[in-house]
Amino acid sequence: MKTPVSLSSVLAVAGESRQHLAELRSGVRSRLAAFRRNRAASEQAALEEDFTLVLAAWGMADADIPGVVSALRLRLLVFLAPALACLLAAAWSHSPLFFLSLACIAPPCLLGMVTTLWRISILRNRRFTPLCRWLLRFRKRP
Repeated sequence: MKTPVSLSSVLAVAGESRQHLAELRSGVRSRLAAFRRNRAASEQAALEEDFTLVLAAWGMADADIPGVVSALRLRLLVFLAPALACLLAAAWSHSPLFFLSLACIAPPCLLGMVTTLWRISILRNRRFTPLCRWLLRFRKRP
């Protein structure tokens, strides 16, 4: 019995997608392993003590900081634009599809904005602060 062309093409695409997902999963695992290798407490302490190590890790010089900060501020707009567009579309149309798109777009944009603000803070203060400590800084104290 011969399989219809459409079914075989669907199966071929599914196989390619499965392979692509396996490659993505492998890439994420290798990046996480690299992050874990570079997160020793002694290395973190060295970054907090010597700001030139942070600049070297980020591939920049002290003179590059003003330009990088302005580029990071522009990046904030790049993260803000899709979230605002989805928010406006959801508010205007009241369609569940736009609310779903907002739910999918907003979290990555928010994460991008937070990490960008963290990097700007590090560069402006010329002092490395781990992300978790930087976030806890905004917590209300009794």
